[in-house]
Amino acid sequence: MYEAYWGLQRKPFENTSDAQFYYPSETHQAALLKLRYVVENGRQAAALTGASGLGKSVIVHSLLRMLPDEIAVRVHVVFPQMPADQLLAYIASELTGEKSSRELPTIEDSVRRLQYALQDNVRAGRRSVVVVDESHLINDMKAFDTLRLLLNFET
Repeated sequence: MYEAYWGLQRKPFENTSDAQFYYPSETHQAALLKLRYVVENGRQAAALTGASGLGKSVIVHSLLRMLPDEIAVRVHVVFPQMPADQLLAYIASELTGEKSSRELPTIEDSVRRLQYALQDNVRAGRRSVVVVDESHLINDMKAFDTLRLLLNFET
């Protein structure tokens, strides 16, 4: 209905965070520029906050699409509402490309996998980025501690 009248190719206002719908408003451009600076300059962490529906996820998708090739490993956690050990195992699995078995690995195994993956990336001249979308949904404070502790990895 809208498409024909307005000459659109797709329905507007769908519930999607597709980067092709990114609108470069002044505030969105500023947020994207700051996040890109953080990633490209090897800063450890950044937070993008705002009310629901303002385009945070679209900005993240846009960022991930425009990163240089040496930032080859990109983990985008879209469902962070899990216990700390599962979150750590998930991130380790995504960083290594090795899908974990049905049995949850120990925290020690997950930490070792993370450490080896990060070291391998550095040796290969690659950097890694972990994005946690919808982090306000995390109920387990240990999960936040786990994310904070990831910053301690030296590569």
